[in-house]
Amino acid sequence: MVKKLILLFVISGLSFSAFATEGDGGKDKPRAKLGTLKIRERKARPDIPGTFLVELGWNVQMSSPSELDNTLLGSRTVNLYYFYNIELPFAGGRFELMPGIGLGLDRFKFEDDVTIVEALDDNGNEFFDVVELEDQDVKKSMLISNYIDIPLELRFYSNPNDKRKSFKAGIGFKAGILYSAHTKTKIDDGGIEKTKIKDDFGLNRFRYGITGRIGVGGFNLFYYYSLQDLYEKNEGPLNSDVHHVTVGLSFIGF
Repeated sequence: MVKKLILLFVISGLSFSAFATEGDGGKDKPRAKLGTLKIRERKARPDIPGTFLVELGWNVQMSSPSELDNTLLGSRTVNLYYFYNIELPFAGGRFELMPGIGLGLDRFKFEDDVTIVEALDDNGNEFFDVVELEDQDVKKSMLISNYIDIPLELRFYSNPNDKRKSFKAGIGFKAGILYSAHTKTKIDDGGIEKTKIKDDFGLNRFRYGITGRIGVGGFNLFYYYSLQDLYEKNEGPLNSDVHHVTVGLSFIGF
């Protein structure tokens, strides 16, 4: 289900050479003196404490009305997290507690040609409904929700002397607060028309769930299981209770 992401690193080197000249006509001429070659030392990479982590994943809904079904490939997550590493004083440094902070950027692409809109019931009360985009050539329709997350992870390293290349596994918990949300549609009506509508769409202001990670070196598989409904009770479209999981690949920035 999770596709491999390929990263290419290009390493370049610098070489030097020097030449001396010789005279002609049977007489030696003094050799040109080569001045002292000064090699500029490269600045060391900044020793930034902690770990910057990038996660690329796919969202899978565990339960939802058929009207809100999502496509797998279009329902993506990008998480950008900074963790501070705290080595625990036991087991030879094999365990670290890692509190962090960062951004969680979720995309839920609808399988059908639908979108979420604000509507009024018979009593004039506002609610969020799912409407079908009829007789339109819909290229894309999705719900986008962005969070400020606070993750906390307990991580194990098999080789505490070289943690960057070591096998690692971690379990944790993260909580987040919604800071923006919008729907996005892309319709071909003789020309591509893109529409964004900002609202909260009945989304829960807070989210929390369980995280897991396993891998070697800077590359890991990660997992997130939401313990909170995506939408607030009786506030979301169709009064739906939607849980989701996220599975993907993470890699270390520094």
